[in-house]
Formats: sequence, C-alpha cells, structure tokens
Amino acid sequence: MAERVAGPLGWRLVHAVEGVLLMVLGAAGLIALTVPPEDQPLVVFELNPAHALLLLVTGVLAVVSTWSLRTIRWFAAAELVVFLVLFLYGTAQSTADESSTIFALDPPENFLHAALALLGFIVLCGAYVVPGSAGRRRLITTMHRPKAREARSGEEDTPR
Repeated sequence: MAERVAGPLGWRLVHAVEGVLLMVLGAAGLIALTVPPEDQPLVVFELNPAHALLLLVTGVLAVVSTWSLRTIRWFAAAELVVFLVLFLYGTAQSTADESSTIFALDPPENFLHAALALLGFIVLCGAYVVPGSAGRRRLITTMHRPKAREARSGEEDTPR
C-alpha cells in the first residue's frame, strides 16, 4: 500500500517543485528587467520579457497540473514537446543573430529548454508507471478468500 501512495505523491512533489522554481525564475527575470541596467543577466540567463513570461506561465501550469496523475501526464507531454521544439529552434538559431527570435535564446537558455524537455520525458514515463488509484484496480483471487481455499482443499482429498 505504501508503494501505491508514494508513487503519485512523488510525481506530484516533483511537479510542484519544478513549478515553484520556474515561477521564481520567471518572476526574477521580469523583476530584473525593470531594475537598471535592464540588460544584466540573471544568474547565467539573459531573459527578455517574453521568455521570462513563458517560464512564469509554465511554472504556474506545472503547479496547477499537480491536481491528478492525469493532468501531470498531459502537462509532462506538453512540456516535452514545447521545450524540445524550443531547444531545437534555439539551437538552430544560435548560428544566426540571437535577437532574431522572440525569446532571444542564448546557449544557457537552450540548455534550460533541453533540461525541461528531459524532465518532461522522465515525469511522463514515471507517471505512466504509477497505477492510477487502488480503488479502481482491485484484484481478488481465490488465494485471498479463505472459504474458497477450504473448499478447494476438500476437493483435493477426494480420489478421482
């Protein structure tokens, strides 16, 4: 029983932590854009308003998606696709001018997108392995019913 409870709660916790971290990064990126000088990097990221807003919205959606395993699966699939496309697009645009994209993607942002796509893949795979609920999947066999075992043991004693 403990394994069934720990599985869904573990993936919900992973999703909630990811959401909070992305909200903090997105909000800090938006705040850093209002403090002079506006072009200062945030840790290693040079976020513009569109990219900071994308991270903030993704974080909010990640926290909201912890409602159930089904919503976690949908969000993880969407996260995998969106951030994989952003990683591929940002990597392809890295040979061109960085300001040619709406997000002004640099190599650190590309690695962030690759990490988020990988996290989406891991959560998607892990959330599909966890059973939905113990109430829906209830397996009753003759081994669990004492009366059936007694009846069966009486049949074995009779010669055929």
